[in-house]
Amino acid sequence: MNEKYSSIFDIVGPVMIGPSSSHTAGAVLLGQEASKLLETRPQKITIDYYESFAKTHAGHGTDFAIVAGVLKMAMYDPHLPESLELVEQLGVELEINELKSPSPIDHPNTATITLTDGRKKAALCGCSIGGGKIEIKRLMFGSHQLELLGSLPILLFSCSSESLLLVLKELTENDVVVTAQNFCKLNENKNLYALSLQKTLAGNLVNNILKYCDNLVCL
Repeated sequence: MNEKYSSIFDIVGPVMIGPSSSHTAGAVLLGQEASKLLETRPQKITIDYYESFAKTHAGHGTDFAIVAGVLKMAMYDPHLPESLELVEQLGVELEINELKSPSPIDHPNTATITLTDGRKKAALCGCSIGGGKIEIKRLMFGSHQLELLGSLPILLFSCSSESLLLVLKELTENDVVVTAQNFCKLNENKNLYALSLQKTLAGNLVNNILKYCDNLVCL
């Protein structure tokens, strides 16, 4: 079986609201992951669709799915289709764009989700690969862009290069395998790191790692 799928249920799809595991369930997950990049509720959500997503998003419920994910709703929430009305009631501006250019990450079901809260701006570019599974390939924080080399789960944090060694030591001692890593420079003292992990971290390990870094996000 393809390494992206661990069981037949990953291919059939999850329990969900909506017509499509790729265009609805996967879209909810993309929105949920985007919501982790901003500490506060966004004032504006911008969704840029590419290729298949750009052609079918309205009919397949991708719009309400991504917005519901940003609002941290579960994919099986019966109120999922009401997320567009809810975001309007909350006063959050929503902009949806159908782009003609090819996917920047070479997948037909691609969306870039950009969130702003008036002070900070964060974005992710990801795709829905079927069965309610997603991949995230690019993150943007203000003027900084980080390409992701591995698959989820991903540990995202900022620290010095010296502190990175302590984070890696902590992971190794707890039998957590790093399958890929990348970074971008934030300033003279800190980098933004993305580590793809073989398994999701337990809560106590997350707390231990927080001793060495800032802005820890588990995607």
